[in-house]
Amino acid sequence: MKRRNFLTTIGASAAGIAAFSCADREEAARLAGNSASVDGDLTWTKAPCRYCGTGCGVEVGVKDNRVMAVRGDEKSPVNRGLLCVKGYHLPGMLYGEDRLEHPMLRDGDGWKRISWDEAIDLIATKYQEALDQYGPESVASYSSGQSTVFDGYAVSKWFRGGLKSNNVEPNARLCMASAVTGFMTQFQSDEPMGCYEDFEAGDDFVLWGNNMAEMHPVLFSRILANKRDNPGVRIVDIGTRRTPTSDYADMYVEFVPGSDLALANGILHLLVRDGKVNNAFVRENVIFKRGIEDLARIGYGSWGQDGLGTRPADGPAEHYRFRDQGRDSSLAELERFLA
Repeated sequence: MKRRNFLTTIGASAAGIAAFSCADREEAARLAGNSASVDGDLTWTKAPCRYCGTGCGVEVGVKDNRVMAVRGDEKSPVNRGLLCVKGYHLPGMLYGEDRLEHPMLRDGDGWKRISWDEAIDLIATKYQEALDQYGPESVASYSSGQSTVFDGYAVSKWFRGGLKSNNVEPNARLCMASAVTGFMTQFQSDEPMGCYEDFEAGDDFVLWGNNMAEMHPVLFSRILANKRDNPGVRIVDIGTRRTPTSDYADMYVEFVPGSDLALANGILHLLVRDGKVNNAFVRENVIFKRGIEDLARIGYGSWGQDGLGTRPADGPAEHYRFRDQGRDSSLAELERFLA
């Protein structure tokens, strides 16, 4: 199958999946605000920062079709004109000496350059062979966490609508999936229960294993601005090592790796002992589970050399299964456990 036929077939199959209405497109364009402005010999346009997930707005200065400068978007409600060191080095991904700019095909022990048409024809042929022989479950997409919303939309439309395959994965499956699982079990939502405006409204910030000064410096600057304007604001840094974040903290708590559960239980003990728990709210909204107490059986989807885990039986269903399923419990039982 040639590229044109392949893409035409996939596009026709996917056309009915999801499409922006005219109103949606107008709203997206308004929010993007991507009209170019000229400043000196540079043409500036807006773009999102492609590194971490903070969502900073960036203005890109272009001359002769080449990025010459970047700066923070002052109108962005997220970064308000600021950029961190990662954002200021965005052009590096375009012009790095080791950047791959052309399709390369394995040739013996090395690689040879081929055209884009050849590459797309080869991909289409391999996909079609797999689909014909093994069906939709035989193909998959694995993409970068730096893919934009529009990239993800196009890939999902192509695979789910065109190839009839649900095997669409980003690298976030490795780095974010465990966090999403925690959010769902704790808050019944797949993301933290808060918003960026909380940085200006909060009085106390507990950074647990979070080196915010280096990981998300733009957002950390908003906490520091709140602390500067409101002397009563406190920052507590909890972790296994000192970081630049620790230098700004009012309190630094260091613990041995793997012992943070004991620290969390200690905090819960003090809350219960001192009557700081809203019992009515907890009984109405919180579900309690009591885990097993045999540490040798706690696997959490892996096994180790320290006796705390056992190698699971063969079979993919066992590799990632939590062996600690827990049983129903109550606030009263938790209070007895913490006493």
